[in-house]
Amino acid sequence: MNILIVSHQFYPLNSPRAFRWKSIYDDLKNKGHTVKIITGTFQEKSNDDIFFIGNQKSKTFINNVRTRSNQVDSNKMFINFIYLILKKVYRLFYKTFAWPDYSMFWLYSVWKNRKHIDYQYDVIISVSLPFSSHLAAYILNKKNQKKWIMDIGDPFSLKENAYENNKYLYKYLNFYIEKKFYNIAHQIIFTHKESSDSHIKYFKINKEKIYIGSPISTFNDELFEASKSYKYNTLPIKLGYFGVLTKGVRSPENTLKFFKNSDFEFNWYTNPDSKLMVTQNKINLDNHKFFDMVSRDEALDKMTSSLHCLLSIGNLNPGQLPSKIIEYISTGKPVIHFAEIDDDPVIQISKQFNNLIIVNTESNLPELKDKLNKIFLNIDTFNKETFIKNYSAGAITSNLDIL
Repeated sequence: MNILIVSHQFYPLNSPRAFRWKSIYDDLKNKGHTVKIITGTFQEKSNDDIFFIGNQKSKTFINNVRTRSNQVDSNKMFINFIYLILKKVYRLFYKTFAWPDYSMFWLYSVWKNRKHIDYQYDVIISVSLPFSSHLAAYILNKKNQKKWIMDIGDPFSLKENAYENNKYLYKYLNFYIEKKFYNIAHQIIFTHKESSDSHIKYFKINKEKIYIGSPISTFNDELFEASKSYKYNTLPIKLGYFGVLTKGVRSPENTLKFFKNSDFEFNWYTNPDSKLMVTQNKINLDNHKFFDMVSRDEALDKMTSSLHCLLSIGNLNPGQLPSKIIEYISTGKPVIHFAEIDDDPVIQISKQFNNLIIVNTESNLPELKDKLNKIFLNIDTFNKETFIKNYSAGAITSNLDIL
């Protein structure tokens, strides 16, 4: 089978969607399929299967603006101030006018190059975030009219906070386009039932098109051995958080209140904006260490060899599932997930794994410590088979409508 995957985010970008579809790509190749990728992620190594579309120079400039605007250098205050202004102008422009999202210029590049993309495919798969990937697939498939599979990472029209575009300008256009695509698509993949149900209800989607394709990761025996050999009797208990926080979607306030009187050591591997969201709360900074975000491989190494357990903070709506939770679980380490809402989809996942602890505002620290100690003593009982069956790339590729 000849398969074309359209995903703005792809490996080596350090994002859950990029690694999800790199793993699925590898599994499809291993099963004998011919797979091509169209992406907006620059490829440092040449690969005949991957076609990069975009302007690397402009991306480098934007990344430099972001980096320099966050730097503190007394000798370059004026230059850093200019970069800060450029960053704010950039954000204002995109928040006001960008459609369908931040990758609109990549989408234009796809449209401009559409006649030069001559891959012969039987199935086209589009991946969001961002939603632009679906528009790109629609543009490329309009003439060929081949089978179309959509993988929905986060809501687009139904997003309740941190909107992808200006909802006042584009609300009705968002709905029209999204509903149109769901009507055309042959299969639609959602990461969890709560997201699927809300989309079915709002867009009147045919339920026969729906497949629940959970977030995935790779179970690594070496990492699991590192988790098992960690010295869990050492103090203080070290928690690790890897990823970003987003106002209105994933906020740390209630989590920090819960741990306020604890003696845990928090290790935050995050970006400057997320660090600010943490430090704005009344916390003992002596118990909190902040680090730059690291690559996936480095993050997994630190998770298993440097920390007692991992911290996950739930989203404020059931339509979004923090995909990092599956990667956490795959290490076999104890995972503490703070649920902000009663219908947090991670609660259902916790029923499958004994290393995943759910806490909320009504939980208490002594009970949490008891649960942690039980996991520390039984760290080698992680259910590897259940994980591979339900949360590996093979679990997704076996259910793709590609025949």
